[in-house]
Amino acid sequence: MKALTSRIHSVDSNWRIGGFIIDDPTSELDPIRNVFSCPILFSLWHIRRTWLKNIIKKCSNTEVQREIFTQLGKFMYSIWSEKNPMDVLEQLFQDFVDQTTFIQYFKSFWVPKLEMWIDSIRNLPLASQESCGAIEGYHLKLKLKAYDDSQLDALQRVDWLVHKLTTELHSGYWLNLYADESGSFPEVKAEYIASTSWQRALHIPDEAVLFDHKEPLSAKVASQKDASQMRTVWNVGSEFSLCSCSWSMQGNLCKHVIKVNMMYAPRKDVQPSLSFQSFQRVLLDLWQKPLDDSFSLDLSVAWVMQMQERIQKVAELAASDGIAQVAGKLPIQWANKRGRRTAIRRTSPMCILPHSNGSVQRDLTLKRNRKRRRLSNFSG
Repeated sequence: MKALTSRIHSVDSNWRIGGFIIDDPTSELDPIRNVFSCPILFSLWHIRRTWLKNIIKKCSNTEVQREIFTQLGKFMYSIWSEKNPMDVLEQLFQDFVDQTTFIQYFKSFWVPKLEMWIDSIRNLPLASQESCGAIEGYHLKLKLKAYDDSQLDALQRVDWLVHKLTTELHSGYWLNLYADESGSFPEVKAEYIASTSWQRALHIPDEAVLFDHKEPLSAKVASQKDASQMRTVWNVGSEFSLCSCSWSMQGNLCKHVIKVNMMYAPRKDVQPSLSFQSFQRVLLDLWQKPLDDSFSLDLSVAWVMQMQERIQKVAELAASDGIAQVAGKLPIQWANKRGRRTAIRRTSPMCILPHSNGSVQRDLTLKRNRKRRRLSNFSG
């Protein structure tokens, strides 16, 4: 990774990353922290997608698919509750003992390493659903570039991979980065952002979502192309919701699920998102450091206070009419245009008044006189 960052810095010396998202609990975190010096988050997109795809593949009954996926969602939410996640999983095995194909797959492939997954999920902050939607959109974009090739059969696998990396993926990355930083090619960034499920969900009007009072955990979403077509979303309020659309049935995070959960989230009886519970757990762990370890305690308090200030600023920005109202209350002022790398705090005017020229001259005269007296005493 050091060679990779050196190569990137040779092209752009100011290149930095804001965060590193992993989805494999076996990943080594120390090299990532040492090289990139950035926060590390854990993404549940891959595990959610894998579970859903195998449920649909190995269970033929639609209602059973929904129930198993709902139970797996309860298992994931129980990681931050007082319940034992393994007890929830054992209950799932008992309730669906007749689904032998899926149960055997889950026990053989996932159960042996679930403790490792749970530890990683507990110890690292989770990426939000918006981030998962961006990962899914980027994953789809890479697949389209990688597999849409007429020369795939003519080249050896390694040759084809090197060819794709050097001619399309590498150049495509720098084009996206240049378009983002310079403002050029706005359609490049706009096209990618519009392709994510999160952004597509924002274009669905609230009137298109219908909640059923008889079935509070389900909702219907009218199609934007044909209003007569309705998509059904089950297990509303959970990040393990399931939709009847073809995109969701392929294991993906669809726009209908995101839109329904956006509208359902403000209700008081809805549990917080997984990323919120994870972030809350991390802050509480930092806050509850042992009192005998003063250095760790001070560091934890500093981190908590810093994150609290950031959250307050985001909340103020969301509730205000514009960023100017929030910026005017910030405690930092820039000294001048050339010195914007250093900031100064607002202090009392009496503390920053300079000495007058007369006082400075008197100080210099007194120092010279003392030096002359010391030299004369030494000579005598």
